[in-house]
Amino acid sequence: MSDRIDYQIEKYSFTEIDETPRLSRQWEEVREEYQKEPQDAEQRLRLALLNVDYVTSFELPFRLLLLRAPQLIDQMRAEFQLSQKSVTINGSRRGEVYSIKADLSAVPDAFRYRFSNRIRRIEPGGNPATAYQQIALQVRSPRERLKIALEAGLQVNALDGLFWLGLQRIAADISVLRQSGMGIVTVEHNVFDSLTGNTRMIPAYHLKPDMLPTTP
Repeated sequence: MSDRIDYQIEKYSFTEIDETPRLSRQWEEVREEYQKEPQDAEQRLRLALLNVDYVTSFELPFRLLLLRAPQLIDQMRAEFQLSQKSVTINGSRRGEVYSIKADLSAVPDAFRYRFSNRIRRIEPGGNPATAYQQIALQVRSPRERLKIALEAGLQVNALDGLFWLGLQRIAADISVLRQSGMGIVTVEHNVFDSLTGNTRMIPAYHLKPDMLPTTP
């Protein structure tokens, strides 16, 4: 039996509330291009930088399913002379804008994003998407959602975190939870998503069996 996790994307909408028609068209062209012929994460990022006026650090994981966006941006600096600007995301988060254009004066100082999806999580003997969706309804803090998911015995990888828990850098949150005393195990899973058409190995996390809360 295959241990691959398939994410079948039935609906996927990620938009900036005040997005211009020009930017919407550019992103749609990028999506059409990487869906025409599957590309790896570095190729998808390069495609976006070359074809979109500017990108934000917040949207890159969602638009391109980049699991290591900061590291990939650093790699791109060797290839492109990237301009950068600090901005506010969704009212409180700090984010960055990146562009191969030198002048960022026309770039807004704040962005607000909306995200909705309908995704089937298919894993033989594993957990369906509803297990993660129900946790997302309980609390607002992404890290607290992750903690609850682990304590519930779920295995969580970066795509689970991105799609349903609001996590963009799951490894950083796992590090914080480990420092708090949680015994978290790292394994690797083969995953496929129908948005990018890519199959790849990514880390997944679960709580050690002896650390799981006991049921009264």
